[in-house]
Amino acid sequence: MQSGVATTERVVQALFDAIESRDLRRIAAMLSVDCTWQNVPHEPTNGRDAVVAMFASIVCPSDRVRWSIISAAHGDGVAWIERTDSFLIDDDEHNVRCNGVFLVDTNTELVTGVRDYVDLAEWRDRIDEILRRGVERSAVDVVQRHLAAVARQDPLGMAADYAIDAVLIRGEDRRTGWASIADYFDTIPIRMSGRALVFDNVITTEPGCVEVSWTMSSNSQSAEMIASGTDDYVVTAGRIVRQTVTLATPDF
Repeated sequence: MQSGVATTERVVQALFDAIESRDLRRIAAMLSVDCTWQNVPHEPTNGRDAVVAMFASIVCPSDRVRWSIISAAHGDGVAWIERTDSFLIDDDEHNVRCNGVFLVDTNTELVTGVRDYVDLAEWRDRIDEILRRGVERSAVDVVQRHLAAVARQDPLGMAADYAIDAVLIRGEDRRTGWASIADYFDTIPIRMSGRALVFDNVITTEPGCVEVSWTMSSNSQSAEMIASGTDDYVVTAGRIVRQTVTLATPDF
């Protein structure tokens, strides 16, 4: 049986691994329901859902995240971690120095609280502008980024541009929330295996709304269409908040 100190170290490392994965489901799995995260001197963010939403604003736009530990001290249920947080966004890497106090429930093996002392000058210089540009992305740019992830069959990339409370409607299937939508996208590579998907038109129908028509054939050499449809996206503040799939054929 591991000691409290060893458990604390393992849980904090598992949290860092989850953050580096950029998968909000994994991050949520490492946090207690009532956890708090304070980026000092700002007010704390309270509750697991709110903390995950906070992380979504930075890990979802990132193509890679690395939290590199510089020094660390672990106790029974508490850890002090000095680190450099690196975010690769649009081919540029942005590094921010942090020093965090992490509280761990060694029985549930969940993080219950964090007080993070961030170099705010670095954060504002390196990250704030990037996040602002993300919010201001056009609806077409947001959807095109999503479609590129679909084309390369990258499930996490497919989910990255959806809002935390987004809705995806596909026939009778209705998905609400980022995690449920990500679960759906996990099934896409198997369903698309060996098939060819073509996006025929990407057009803006009204401000914040994009329509995409698509066809799927049995393989890249075949002209035999096995499925087709139209996707309607609603984009707000640089995130997809609603997608409605209208199928012209049975689903694939």
